[in-house]
Amino acid sequence: MKLHWTKVLPGIFAMLLISVQAAVAPHSEEHMTKEATLIVEGQVLSVTSKTQKSKVERGLLVARDRVYTIQIKVNKVDKGKAKAGEEITFTAWRPSTRVPPLPGPQGHSSIPEKGNSVKAYLLGDPKTYQPFMPNGIEILNKASRD
Repeated sequence: MKLHWTKVLPGIFAMLLISVQAAVAPHSEEHMTKEATLIVEGQVLSVTSKTQKSKVERGLLVARDRVYTIQIKVNKVDKGKAKAGEEITFTAWRPSTRVPPLPGPQGHSSIPEKGNSVKAYLLGDPKTYQPFMPNGIEILNKASRD
C-alpha cells in the first residue's frame, strides 16, 4: 500500500508542532531552591511591559509575547548575592498572540503588580535575571487597592 505525501505530510506537521510546543511543568520548591542563582523576597516597585516577536517560539508560527520588566526592592535574601534594600530587575513573559493557537499555558504563571510582595527564584546574573518558568514568581501579598 502506497501513501501519497499529501496525505502524510499534514499529520506529521501537526504532530511536530504539538510536540514541540508543550507547556513547561511547574518546578518544585526544592528544585528551584537548589538551582536558583538568587532567591529574594521584596516589594514590587514597577512593572512595565511590551509586546514583541517571540524569542521562545519559532518555526511556522505567528508568535508575539508580552515581556514584563519587574523591579523590586529586596526585603530578604534567601540565596545569592544581594542585600536588603537593594533594587533588582528581572524579566518575565507570557504569550500575546499564537497563530495557530497552542494547547496549554506558556510563559510565567504569575505576573505581579506594583505594590505586591513577591518571592522570586531567579536564574542568570544581575543584567539578565529571569525567574524559573512557569512558577518562579510567587505573589506573597497583593497590594491593597484604594
